[in-house]
Amino acid sequence: MDLTPTQRSVLLELTTEWQTPKQIADKLPEAGGNPSYVNEALKELIREGLVQANPAVFGLYRLTKDGMDIKTLELDINQ
Repeated sequence: MDLTPTQRSVLLELTTEWQTPKQIADKLPEAGGNPSYVNEALKELIREGLVQANPAVFGLYRLTKDGMDIKTLELDINQ
């Protein structure tokens, strides 16, 4: 899968713990703490099956197993 730079940044900041877009944006210098910067990337990553939205609590996201696999590959490539 070819990730855009924004998708890649968001993917690399996500973990298997639930996080809000604000928490993710706060970790990305290019987002400047603005959650709207990560929202579209989150939607695209959900469609690809790499990110899961919390079904019980609106606005929480985490990596799926496939997302963790892609994150691991991305990190290995850049080492």
